[in-house]
Amino acid sequence: MSYTEKLKRIVPRAVHPYLGAARRFWRALPPRTARQKRRLLEGGGLGARDRELLERAASRIHFGDGMYKGDGAHYFKVGLSAVSVMDEALGRAGIGEVRTILDFPCGHGRVLRFLVHRFPGAGITACELDRAAVDFCAGRFGAKPFYSSTDLGSLDLGRQFDLIWCGSLVTHLSAGPITELLRLFRRHLAPGGLMIFTTHGDFVARRLPGKDFDYGLTDDQIARITAEYEREGFAYTDYPDRESYGISLTSPAWVRERAREIGGLREVYFRERAWDEHQDAYGFVPEDSHAPGNRP
Repeated sequence: MSYTEKLKRIVPRAVHPYLGAARRFWRALPPRTARQKRRLLEGGGLGARDRELLERAASRIHFGDGMYKGDGAHYFKVGLSAVSVMDEALGRAGIGEVRTILDFPCGHGRVLRFLVHRFPGAGITACELDRAAVDFCAGRFGAKPFYSSTDLGSLDLGRQFDLIWCGSLVTHLSAGPITELLRLFRRHLAPGGLMIFTTHGDFVARRLPGKDFDYGLTDDQIARITAEYEREGFAYTDYPDRESYGISLTSPAWVRERAREIGGLREVYFRERAWDEHQDAYGFVPEDSHAPGNRP
């Protein structure tokens, strides 16, 4: 049991949120995250490209970043893994130059801190429901800020993008919002551009029943969505304490059917567990793009 958990047992429940905030603030102190970055660089487990990007990337992590749990090595590796997925997908699509990028949802810049160095000449838009996170990405990494909306069907970012990156949002939405999200990306995809998004697929569906991870779901929820996924190729459940936001399981067949339904898209990339050896990744270009594909 951690010190914080022990403390929570003896202090009033009303104080618990303040304990959590203090813990998050302490573990994200800049000297601490800088040491974590340095240890990762000195560990010898990174390739030359990743080492170069990490050397240049900011080590500061916002204390409100929910993706940072105190493990800087994992946090930075996940960001680097996203760039590897993008490089691989861009290669499959035959795209050499990227001038405009959309990071949606940007969070507090877990991926964006690397994008600004991987694509130094590109204009990057940071989009997210959390306005504080968008503001952090704009102020810290120089991204153009755009505040998102839950109404994806009417959201208009005012421009199109050569590269759209969507890491771990489809993984939290039900079928209707996923379809609206992909329509949003199609509307904002520049001619010859590439949209990439990640999902929970077979790997997660296989591992959920054994509780290798449970995402905070109840046993009944896990049993229901894994059975539904096996039958239908798609399943979704809300988090126990949230509404309209939870965990989805999404098969390649289901994704491809949504792409056909939306129209005007051609798949050029798919790899199981491409992102952080956990989430599947897909890449689509406009149907009339003259780029090579790898439709499996």
